[in-house]
Formats: sequence, C-alpha cells, structure tokens
Amino acid sequence: MKKRYWLIGALLIYAFFRQTDDGSTVPSSQDTTPTRVERAADIEPVDVSAKPTRELSSVKVETPSSDSLELRPADAPIRYVSGKRVGFRSGASTTDPIIDRFDAGRKVFLMEQAGDWSRIRDDLTQHEGWIATRFLSETETRTKAAPARKEKKPEEVEVAIPVVPDSVLIQRIIAESLDSYPSSCACPYSRDRAGRRCGKRSAYSKPGGYAPVCFPGDVTKAMIEAFRSR
Repeated sequence: MKKRYWLIGALLIYAFFRQTDDGSTVPSSQDTTPTRVERAADIEPVDVSAKPTRELSSVKVETPSSDSLELRPADAPIRYVSGKRVGFRSGASTTDPIIDRFDAGRKVFLMEQAGDWSRIRDDLTQHEGWIATRFLSETETRTKAAPARKEKKPEEVEVAIPVVPDSVLIQRIIAESLDSYPSSCACPYSRDRAGRRCGKRSAYSKPGGYAPVCFPGDVTKAMIEAFRSR
C-alpha cells in the first residue's frame, strides 16, 4: 500500500519538472493579441472628403462667338412702327405670309437687321417676325386722331302758314256780323220767326240804325286785314 503512494508521488514530481523544463507557460491576453486601439494607431488616416483635382491649365473654357449671340429683348434696341397697318410677316419677303398688322406707335424690339428687312419681336405678343425696315423708327409716332365730326344741327324748316283766301275771310266776317245782331232780320235775305223774308224790314235796309254786314261788297280791305291779323 505504501509502495503505491510513493509511486503516485514520484509521477507527480516528474510531471511538474517536465513542465518547467519545456518553458510552456500560458500567455496572458495582453501579451498575445494587440488591442484595437493599437491597430487603429498603426493605420494611416485617409481623407475621404478629398476630391480629385485637375490642373486648370488643362481645362478649356469655350466662349460663344459673337456670331452665335442672340440679343435678348432686354438688350435689343427699341423701335416703333411708323406706318399704318404694316405687314408683320413670317419671313423677310413680301411673299411670306402675314402674321399680323401693326399701326403707328407699336413698340417692338429689333433682333436683327438684314438690308430692307428687320427681324423684330413684338412687345405685346412676344411673337417674332419680319417687317420692312423703312417702317421702323427710333422715335414713337402715333397717328393723329381724326377730328370729331361736328353734329349738324337740323335745319329749321320754315313751316309755311297756309294763307286763308280773302273770300273765306269775307264769309266769316259776314257770319260774325249776323251772329252779333240781336234780331232775326239783320239782312234782306234773312227770315223772321214766322219764316218770311225780311226784305225791306231788315236792319240793313233801314238807314241810321244797326248796320250789319250782309254782302261781300260790304267788306273792305281794312276789315279783311284786321280779321286776318287776329
């Protein structure tokens, strides 16, 4: 029994010294693996916001030529139409269709001038077209307004007053004279209340009394004019 204990103890001592001679010790985590901070320190930082640049000398800047420049309405000179009902055409020829017609004083922008024709832009409609250069002016001219016609007063037409013939006036004078007599026997041809002719019993036949006008010959010119003027 004691012999067995000695054998076990010898084996344990042998194993201990065997491990010491090999030098194999368990390293700590600090000795074997570098930390993330140490690795990050070894990496060179990279600027991700940096953009590749090119030399300015290698870049060509193209500028439009003067021939390709088109005047804007704000830069184009202002012109005014100087004619009346001037044709605004789609092309620089009298055979091109007429788009519109302009009267004097119409404001336009001169976009291009080619001899007898000018390309313009209408200020009102913003449409472009062609118009004869001779109808464009730098100063505004307007057509004179036609003078207002004077209303003709209606001619006073003189209404001719119909002239009553003397014969008619004479009959009226005689009738008024008979009406003014108080009795029925004013004239010889008158009849009394019994229906008999008055004859010499009439007032006309009795001198010195009431003198009625019984016959046309009794009416004078003065009596006619006095009656007419009433």
